[in-house]
Amino acid sequence: MWWVKLIVIVLLIAAVISLGKALMSLVRGQGKDGKTMRALAWRVGFSAAVFLFILLSMMMGWIQPHDVNPGQRYGEPIEQTQ
Repeated sequence: MWWVKLIVIVLLIAAVISLGKALMSLVRGQGKDGKTMRALAWRVGFSAAVFLFILLSMMMGWIQPHDVNPGQRYGEPIEQTQ
């Protein structure tokens, strides 16, 4: 499901952009206006949305978790056929 990956990437990019906006408002001294806190709150919201969307995608069967080690499947070594 290519669209699941696209949604996750867009949400992660939005979180990084929000973090950049918070940094810029902090550097420019606009932290007292509440812009920094608002941008950081959006970043936390985007990150939580990514986490919840990944959980929902796994529960709906849109994505399947897999092992990190390519020589193992479900923690067991993969048999090599020659």
